[in-house]
Amino acid sequence: MPEREPAKEYKEYIERGALVYLWHPGTEEVFSGYGLTLADGRPDRLVGLLMVDRPEPVSVAWLEQVGNTFGGYQLLAMTASGEQGIACQMQIEPDSLPYLRRFPSEKSEAIQSALRPLLDYLPQPVFAVQWDDTTRTWRSEFIVSPELPPELKEVFARTGYGCASVETDRGIIHACHAADADIAGFAGKPVWFQWQMIQMPTAPLIRLEMVIVDNPVNPFCFESFLNVGEPDQLRILARLASQGHLHMAFYGGDLTYQYTKSIHHDEQQWQQLDEITELALVYWQALPPDQRDFDQAKAAYIRQFA
Repeated sequence: MPEREPAKEYKEYIERGALVYLWHPGTEEVFSGYGLTLADGRPDRLVGLLMVDRPEPVSVAWLEQVGNTFGGYQLLAMTASGEQGIACQMQIEPDSLPYLRRFPSEKSEAIQSALRPLLDYLPQPVFAVQWDDTTRTWRSEFIVSPELPPELKEVFARTGYGCASVETDRGIIHACHAADADIAGFAGKPVWFQWQMIQMPTAPLIRLEMVIVDNPVNPFCFESFLNVGEPDQLRILARLASQGHLHMAFYGGDLTYQYTKSIHHDEQQWQQLDEITELALVYWQALPPDQRDFDQAKAAYIRQFA
């Protein structure tokens, strides 16, 4: 069966309460969930059921995490064979919008009617949902604290656009502050990243460079600096050295959360981060205490290379 063309309706108007399916590209009508649109013109915000018993039955440990994070959950049968879905809100990543589908039928009308009460009584779990072309599955992650800590809002308000690492209960995110127009252009664009350890006279800098290739001639670059001399930042580095994805959470001009872009971060990259963290610690400890100054080192690096 030839793969269908991307759904054109999502470039046009779609009303609140429309039913859409999380379709598997290249199939006739295989899907991993469905939901109703929460607002006019917003197919990226759904409420409905996300399949959790595929490819294997959902684990008790994962359900406990959901309950602990969101305060509760509800499972409902989605197929004749009893495969379950979890009632939730879904934020569809921009790259995956072409894989939403509408399948008009009597069955769809019944599903739409059954889901309609959820528009007024939203379930507690909220997931970022994205099609993963490598595994050929829909991948979901808990929404990671989209609200910025007040102290980071103050930093961005003072310094302008930039990036900072933030520790949350669900992992480390990289809060990326940029203009709304730039963020809109990041959707669907590849990301290249690298870890570096830079020896400055007053401190080592562990730098994460994330380049979004939105413009091949002049791609957009975010950079984050971490200080091994601060226990909380050393803890962030340790968590990143075993985290399977780097999460770029984008915040627009008014610091409103837009969406999260996740990048694969594999074991080879974990090992590299471990190694440069160890090198940075050795360098930091070798510096005379009265010479150590991370902020001065960061400022000098930015003046030299910005």
